Amino acid sequence: MPDTPIRTQQLALRSAYAAGDPLRCAAHHLNLANQMAAAGSEPSTHLAHCVAGAVLLFQTGGDLLPDSLGQLAMSFVQHAPRRPPLPDDFDALVAIVEQVEGVHLQLMAQQLSMDGGAGGDEALHAVVGMARLMAAG
Repeated sequence: MPDTPIRTQQLALRSAYAAGDPLRCAAHHLNLANQMAAAGSEPSTHLAHCVAGAVLLFQTGGDLLPDSLGQLAMSFVQHAPRRPPLPDDFDALVAIVEQVEGVHLQLMAQQLSMDGGAGGDEALHAVVGMARLMAAG
């Protein structure tokens, strides 16, 4: 398979998970989301990667959280008056993003929650709720 921007981001994401670095994983989820959106991929897939990045940033208190929330807020604006096709719960999010080889969001989120971060469902609902508020103005 030739290296495309999407494939490059998938490999970078896989490498970040292999290294166990949640901030790198978050950044690569966001980069992959951007590449997929630019290529016209299914919105539910690229938005899931955007949510995954935001969840990891929320759990770790990462500096890129406001940027990722802004990106998610734009999805509410772009899909208005309908709700954007975001995963309903953490298990649905995991099912989508773990289709990328080497992505282990479930395990990483569990480890972060044991270190004092929010649990997966709590983090997902928090970031989606904050993005919705941002979109509302």
